Amino acid sequence: SSPAPHNLPYPPGFQIKSQQSEVTRILDGKNIKYELVDISQDNALREEMRAKAGNPKAIPPQIVNGDHYCGDYELFVEAVEQNTLQEFLKLA
Repeated sequence: SSPAPHNLPYPPGFQIKSQQSEVTRILDGKNIKYELVDISQDNALREEMRAKAGNPKAIPPQIVNGDHYCGDYELFVEAVEQNTLQEFLKLA
């Protein structure tokens, strides 16, 4: 008999990766150029992201345009749904 399935929590980082791929998929679909910054190996980059977000506990994905902080994943999705992505990304 096969073992009963267990509802295991997602591994750490799974939600971050799925949100990140959703952001990149949307940006790719709209032909918006971006650069991914991997903060997982670099504490200085992580601190910089958190400083820009104004939140010492901020987790990726955080969206930034140059020195302008745009917002987090939830705000990104909201902007997509409200068709205000250009404004959100400070491109308008």
